[in-house]
Amino acid sequence: MAMISYPDDDNLSADQEVLFDHAKTLMGRLANAVRMGGQSPRLMQPLMGFMVAALRHEVSGILPMEIKSLVILKTSTLNGCAYCIGHNSTLGRGLGFSEEKIAAVAGDYQNTSLFTAPEKAAMAWAECLTEKNYHQGKGKAVKEELKKHFSEPEIIEITMVSGFFNFWNRFTDGLEIDLESEDSVGKIKNSKKVDVDKYVAFMRDAWWNDK
Repeated sequence: MAMISYPDDDNLSADQEVLFDHAKTLMGRLANAVRMGGQSPRLMQPLMGFMVAALRHEVSGILPMEIKSLVILKTSTLNGCAYCIGHNSTLGRGLGFSEEKIAAVAGDYQNTSLFTAPEKAAMAWAECLTEKNYHQGKGKAVKEELKKHFSEPEIIEITMVSGFFNFWNRFTDGLEIDLESEDSVGKIKNSKKVDVDKYVAFMRDAWWNDK
């Protein structure tokens, strides 16, 4: 059970209604983490804007979702965040990942043929970021390998995605946010891509611009 209450759907503020309506339009569902964030809707609104831009290739135009999904899974697995692992395992399936590949993220991913060299490099960097050993130990070798496979903008995006999920794991896990029903979580498969026009509309529909 969540540490604090979710906003009451029958007594939403105007700000919460705008946020939740856009979340449903953009992502095809209203995840409990966004509902919880809706306790502070004007903080959640720009956060969701960043989240969608960072995670969806159609908006950022840099990394494919498959790489981002592996970075998210590796980060969330290291943090032991059941909520984010549940969501992003389902997203991985929607992207075509096998159950074996999803399970291998948590194991000896460097010594399996299930991942490409770039995928291994991206997950290794997510591991360094999450365990905070990027300036010591294996960090130097991981950075060198990362640069072999990714451009500087791509490295920025991998770093932002892992960094965001280190925060998001703590937000969802710390507040004990409930994982939605299997049917609801399954809808994440429908949000592999977002409509850029709808994203732009969401970003423009800030409450301080509508009066």
